[in-house]
Amino acid sequence: MDKLDSLEEYKWIRDETVYFLTDERQGSRVENFLPKRFGHYCKIIHPLFRDPQIKDERLLWRDCTPEQSSEIQLGERLRLKELAEKYDLKFSKELSPASLMNKLGGSPRYIISGEEGEIEPDTLKALVGVLQRFSGEGDCYFLYGLLKSANYIDELYHGELAEVEELAKRDHLCGTPPYWWPADKSWCLYTDIDLNFSLIGGSSELIEALLTDDFLECIECDATTRIDNLADYTNK
Repeated sequence: MDKLDSLEEYKWIRDETVYFLTDERQGSRVENFLPKRFGHYCKIIHPLFRDPQIKDERLLWRDCTPEQSSEIQLGERLRLKELAEKYDLKFSKELSPASLMNKLGGSPRYIISGEEGEIEPDTLKALVGVLQRFSGEGDCYFLYGLLKSANYIDELYHGELAEVEELAKRDHLCGTPPYWWPADKSWCLYTDIDLNFSLIGGSSELIEALLTDDFLECIECDATTRIDNLADYTNK
């Protein structure tokens, strides 16, 4: 894995996204963060878990005692689509863990939502396994923004796709990179520090492989899909 002196290889992403401060529509959308060149996109949900200590599923985080909120245990994994069915949420491209919070008036304490801005190790490994089938022989690029670098500067790395797992463990970097893409630009993955899902654009074959993977939970979307916490108009 090599650290590059220039951010030139990242320029195509800046050039091909819609700058959100000049976008007159409400909220933020996929095309504000990923290039619009791709025909297909999906959201990769960061895994949710049940806290087995909490028996009362009606208890919200805001109503917890200090003792109830101080220690978290990760039990069985929960699927967003199953939770949506449980709480009578309609399926839409905008569905996200925030849909649950908005529907229930708060976040249930028994649900430990996926990390914001971070892809946990098992999901990262599963992603690499799928992406390797669509990345050819070329290396990949990994961009860390200033908020995910202890040096508070943008840092761009170049190396093999599987090396992202090692890169995410480096002391001066904060977990997984916000942006990564192959040399041929056939796909691009983005993880926002304020979202508990990641976004990816690519070919129909790649997105289908992600959607049908046994471990990953993905929701197909498009370039104009709204992604902020108030995005889910269907379930308002």
